[in-house]
Amino acid sequence: MSLGQSLRRTYRSLFARIVFVYLVSMIALSTTTTLVAVDQFNQLGREWLQRNEIDMAHHLTRVLQDSLDDGVYAPSTLAAVEQVMTINPALSLYALDTDGTVVGAYAPDRCGLGRRIDRGAIDELLSDMPMLPVYADMPCRGDEGVFSVAPITYGPQQQSGYLMVQLEANTDVSMANIWQTSSISRTLLIAGCVALALTLAVGLALFAFLTRRFSRLTRTVQHFAEGDYRQRSPESIDDEIGRVGRAFNDMAATIEAQVEALHDTDRQRRELIANLSHEFRTPMTSLLGYAKQLDRRPLDDETRSGLDAIRANVERLAQLADQLSQMSRANIAGRPLCPSTFSFAELANDILGKFHPRALEKGIELRVENQAAIAEVSADIELIDHALTNMVDNAITATNTGGTVSIRILEFDDTRLKIGVRDTGVGIPEKEIPLISQRFYRTTVGRERGEGTGLGLAIVSEVLKRHESQLVIESKPGKGTCIWFTLPKTILDERAIRPRRLG
Repeated sequence: MSLGQSLRRTYRSLFARIVFVYLVSMIALSTTTTLVAVDQFNQLGREWLQRNEIDMAHHLTRVLQDSLDDGVYAPSTLAAVEQVMTINPALSLYALDTDGTVVGAYAPDRCGLGRRIDRGAIDELLSDMPMLPVYADMPCRGDEGVFSVAPITYGPQQQSGYLMVQLEANTDVSMANIWQTSSISRTLLIAGCVALALTLAVGLALFAFLTRRFSRLTRTVQHFAEGDYRQRSPESIDDEIGRVGRAFNDMAATIEAQVEALHDTDRQRRELIANLSHEFRTPMTSLLGYAKQLDRRPLDDETRSGLDAIRANVERLAQLADQLSQMSRANIAGRPLCPSTFSFAELANDILGKFHPRALEKGIELRVENQAAIAEVSADIELIDHALTNMVDNAITATNTGGTVSIRILEFDDTRLKIGVRDTGVGIPEKEIPLISQRFYRTTVGRERGEGTGLGLAIVSEVLKRHESQLVIESKPGKGTCIWFTLPKTILDERAIRPRRLG
């Protein structure tokens, strides 16, 4: 993974984490605020009810006191209570003793009778300045509610006690009830959701604003990692991001200088190879000429054997110099490709024509097998010529007498042609296939037979990289090898080039 990709992934991960934490925090805060607001609204409603009805027990005491003197369950008391509850059926009335125990319950089933109400709540509500709302456990339900209370006396003995009035008919308030029955609560919930959405949008915009410099630095590093070594960070603020930007600029300047030095060194190396291979070619040509002249003279067997060895080694050196020259031309940095449209079948036939004498001498059949309706391609014909020449040369070298070497042209897909060189030679061991395109690598069989220079397929691989293609090698020892690649095709007309055999 490149540095730019790593920074981009770090930025995205940081952004996702912050957004997640921010979103969860805002949801929790908004939910808590809404719940608190609803709860406070509920308490406000109860406070308003208790504040407005705080004297109800005193008013009812004046109505019921004469009846209560006869007893909490005297007929006159029950009749008076029934009359009161007829006027307001939502009220629940209870008579308490001085300890807060319910001694008179006026519900139909007399629920709550004998339960004890907290005297602290009663004393608080009867104080001069009670802090409303004041809650007490309701006798029938056991949950808290607001109430009104007033001192009374009851029974023939004029016992002291209290008249307690439950002010809420139903205190079972849930979020579902609030949402369904309270427009104010619903408005609060909707306002909370809208506030959450707005806060989230503002927070994301603020985060993007605060991290824009980090994003800019990430883009700069990404472009640098893609090969634009002139990229520099514009950060000038003396903070963490600014210091990272300046450190990146220093690193980028060092890397750019080193890359330029490497390019210059590589250019000089290639020029040296090209010059040396050119300089070697002249004396080796001269040596071959002298060797041929000596070969015409009568020589004894020992001398002729030595002469043959000299000529074979000179030919091998000439081939090595020629391949070094090809490689230097194929991968010179900055050398632009010169693509043109040409018939690959014609190129294949021309190349096999160059090898015809050699193949005839070894007893090898050469052929072009064109199975593509259109065999026009767009490529640098000079470099493709070098590549295909080396592939055919290697195939002929690896093929024994009576074998076959063919150039195959096939349709790969709608936009590319598949070009392969197939032979019936010695083949390549599977473990050596990944290595044979490396420079100066020769297979085990090649070393044993003293053949090859180890540069042929390296040149082919270099040429194909320049054409954004790839070398594919398929081989089985003893059965032969097929090496193929693809090139973009150009459809010019509907003519098809018939395959032609040479040899």
